[in-house]
Amino acid sequence: MTALYDPISQRMSLDWLLNPVAAGDFFCNNWEKQPLLISRESGEYFSGLPGLDSVEELITATSAGLIRSNRDGRIVRCNPEGDVSERDFRLNAKGMPNIHDIYRAYDSGYTVVINKVHCRESAVAGLCRALENALHHPVGANLYLTPRNGQGFAPHMDTHDVFILQLHGTKEWHVGNPLRHLPLPLDEQGEVELLDFRKFTLTPGDVLYLPRGFPHEALTSASSSLHLTVGVYAYRWLDLMIETLSVLADDSVQFRSALPPKFLSNSLGAAHTSELFKIFADAFAGHELPERAKERLGAKLFTEAKVAEPGHFRSLDAIQDLTGDSTVFRSPGLLCKVRLGPTEASIAFSNNFVAGPLLLEPALRFVADHERFAVRELPGEMTSEDKLDLVRRLISEGFLRMSNPSGGS
Repeated sequence: MTALYDPISQRMSLDWLLNPVAAGDFFCNNWEKQPLLISRESGEYFSGLPGLDSVEELITATSAGLIRSNRDGRIVRCNPEGDVSERDFRLNAKGMPNIHDIYRAYDSGYTVVINKVHCRESAVAGLCRALENALHHPVGANLYLTPRNGQGFAPHMDTHDVFILQLHGTKEWHVGNPLRHLPLPLDEQGEVELLDFRKFTLTPGDVLYLPRGFPHEALTSASSSLHLTVGVYAYRWLDLMIETLSVLADDSVQFRSALPPKFLSNSLGAAHTSELFKIFADAFAGHELPERAKERLGAKLFTEAKVAEPGHFRSLDAIQDLTGDSTVFRSPGLLCKVRLGPTEASIAFSNNFVAGPLLLEPALRFVADHERFAVRELPGEMTSEDKLDLVRRLISEGFLRMSNPSGGS
């Protein structure tokens, strides 16, 4: 009997990433506040993620998108004077990255950057999904391979939080103090000087968390370095306010009307702007509109493109063996949300959803709250055949999987 792929046995989560630091301590002491280095002295800790021997395949693997782009990756080098030379991957006549050109660049001191690894490697995608499930913020990942005695980027700061996972070799990070606390994505980035900085040395298995806004640089010495940067693109209160204003504009023509002709030359009118501001302030202080805005903001999480997790076709092959005693599971990192409409209940997940009559609500909420269960355990006013039909749909649509062809765990 062939056992089906079970990602629960290969769990990657926020707790796993932060171990031995408790997630609660991390949110209290570090999240948006201070860097955190977790040194494990465990070179195999990230063995389930891509290693040095995976780089060529990741460079040449097709990533998600309407067409292949040379923005899938780039090479970059910073010389000792701080001058940066960089360019996108060169493509050959067939539209594939020219791997031999990348080899030559790497041998000349260039760092190889592979963008959007979550769109081309299943373990990285699984980690990003798990972090999205824990944080409810969009997460993506890039891979960086730097030769020995090399530096890819000049000192800079990011406008998103990052977890840096050291996969191979050693890299030294210099981290300064933020010039602007929690910068916005559009904040201009001029030259950054690291006059006063802390040093963090990462070896395989280590992870470094940097809140957005902390200027940094990284360099290698005697060995090459491969690290995965997992970026958290946090939704901010500003984003919720903007989304709330958008919801309010859907409901109120006042916010959809044009600014007056020649508004740049004239006053906007204090009375009218005060009236609009009061309407918005009252709406935001209430409950309904911010909640609707939160739902719209959160819905964007379900449209983030990531490579599919392997093994689902085995569940589809075995679906005819499904019984009430069969054990099914969902990936622990798969974010899902139950929604209710006037006449139907639905569960949304990963660019997809399953909907049905309102009587499915208890069963769908049970599914959302349990990573593994037997089909017969589904609650609600459903017959045994109804339960089987719902689980078959959830397997067919890619949400649930079977533990093994004959049921049981």
